[in-house]
Amino acid sequence: MAAGSLPLADAPALWPFARRTRQVRLALGFALLALFAAAVLAAFHLQTRATSYFAQGGHGIVVLDLSASVDPRGNQRMRTLLGTLANSDQRLGLVVFEEAAYELLPPGTRGDEIRPMLRFFGRSPATYASETPWSRSFLGGTNIGLGLRLARQISERSGGGSVLLVSDLEDSTSDLPLLAEEIGNYRISGVRLRVLPMFPSTSSLALFTNLAGSSAIVDTRALQENAAVAQHQGVVAGFPTWVFLLAAGLLIALAVNEYMGRRLEWSVA
Repeated sequence: MAAGSLPLADAPALWPFARRTRQVRLALGFALLALFAAAVLAAFHLQTRATSYFAQGGHGIVVLDLSASVDPRGNQRMRTLLGTLANSDQRLGLVVFEEAAYELLPPGTRGDEIRPMLRFFGRSPATYASETPWSRSFLGGTNIGLGLRLARQISERSGGGSVLLVSDLEDSTSDLPLLAEEIGNYRISGVRLRVLPMFPSTSSLALFTNLAGSSAIVDTRALQENAAVAQHQGVVAGFPTWVFLLAAGLLIALAVNEYMGRRLEWSVA
């Protein structure tokens, strides 16, 4: 007889209760595992979106129009956009263009690396309101096709899947054939193109809508919604109802397990 054990003459009468307790504990154990697995699965299937304008996951390349034709209101809108990207934890690349195109930030750069550039936006157009690092580099007509081509090449090289064009969409006439060709190349290569217009003319917006499709155009509401997101919040989603219910069920099952499967306690005589 082990130390601390208590011999009972009617111990066999307790065996059915011991079997019942064992069965209850096993059933609760399987229920806990099932609820935990269901909660994990539901968490992986949450409908979230990145707090940006890129494809799922929030990664991509921004193609920024620095031409003097950009409306001052568009310049303020650019600041809002760049501020949203700077306040996020997503990775991105940055291509700027006017007559020529230049890779300013490589893909995978943290969004907060854009923050030092914010001082050049928010007033009148960045290219002539004040001296900027690119004021003397970008002179002449606007070649959107060149900017899109460079962004597509970078995206294909880095394995990215989304490009955001930020422009007033006023393209030079000589660039229009390249622009149409590049938008076709985006479809062929599978690189997703989105366009955030900066107060464009009706004809320019209609041209891009016909070339890229209406689904590629980002409206101002998306800009305002993303700008309103708290800093450093990576994704936006609705309330995870199923995850909450499964987690609550898991906690209840744990409580039942502790109550039903507790050790036998002797009452004080």
